[in-house]
Amino acid sequence: MNVLAARIEALERSVCSADADIHTANLAEQVALIERQLSKTLADHTSLARALEKYEALKDIIEGDGDMELARRALGITAKAELILLNDDALKILSDLNTIRDLQPRISQPEYATAADLLPQVGELEKQHARQASAFRQIVADISSVVDKYHADTEAMSEMFIRWDQTLTSIERKVTELEAKSHSQA
Repeated sequence: MNVLAARIEALERSVCSADADIHTANLAEQVALIERQLSKTLADHTSLARALEKYEALKDIIEGDGDMELARRALGITAKAELILLNDDALKILSDLNTIRDLQPRISQPEYATAADLLPQVGELEKQHARQASAFRQIVADISSVVDKYHADTEAMSEMFIRWDQTLTSIERKVTELEAKSHSQA
């Protein structure tokens, strides 16, 4: 309650003359007396009355508690531009907008206008691609199987040739020994 009384006293000093000594029984009477004094002061000074009317009309915008849409409409183009440029990211946004503007002719190609019409064909191509990919995987598996079988057969044949070579080498050694024996006996 002391805070309220202090505020009313401050209001009294600003509205009423400083040397006016106003004492009332309660705060409500004191507020009513201040309102009457304010009305009298506004009647005597029309410029203050006009300023107060303008303030009342714009009070929500000035104090910041009002409708933000109204505040946006009340700002001029220059003020809006200044607020935007105060933003640290404004230059980045402007750069992005310039980049988008530069890309706009590429985006608006006539080929893109027919893209929706070609969508069913794209679906059919996707199905065909899936079939071809599956066939490719099967062919790769078949070729891998053939290559593996070829390597296995080649390895088996190599082992057979090594054994035959060993067998032939062994036969040739025995033949050479027999020939050497038969020449030494003769």
